[in-house]
Amino acid sequence: MDKKAPLGIRIIAGAKIVKGVVLALLSLGVFDVIHKDVAEIALHFVELARISPENRYVALALEKLGLVEPATLVRLGMLSALYASILLIEGLGLWFGVVWAEYVVVISTGLFVPEECKATLQHFTWFRLSVLLLNAVMLVYVAHVVWSRYRARAALKKTESVEAPALP
Repeated sequence: MDKKAPLGIRIIAGAKIVKGVVLALLSLGVFDVIHKDVAEIALHFVELARISPENRYVALALEKLGLVEPATLVRLGMLSALYASILLIEGLGLWFGVVWAEYVVVISTGLFVPEECKATLQHFTWFRLSVLLLNAVMLVYVAHVVWSRYRARAALKKTESVEAPALP
């Protein structure tokens, strides 16, 4: 374990921790509404936002929310809690400079980049392109840090083995 992670890694770690906390809170909110009328709760937020409930899209969304089953909410809550846990583990691992966390970030980010490329090419938006570029830059940066640290550890091991006295 390294004493202190580089600034770029700390920024990525902070972002992952924030996303993990927000997602954990969201999953708690989902669990809170499991046995409540989701459409009624959504209608309350629509009225707070001063959006007309007669709006065609709002009415459609409220209708669809009324059809959501409690089992679907349980699955959504569990999946969001699981993903929040993964983000928090990655973020805290990066923050404290744990080597395995860097590998996990390279793998998890690298898995999503091809799918993001495909989605961006099929349905281009500037937001999708921005997310793709941000994740690609993060992937290249973390991969560079991981590779540099790997080479430094390998060189250190090689130096230590050369300097070690031979046993009689």
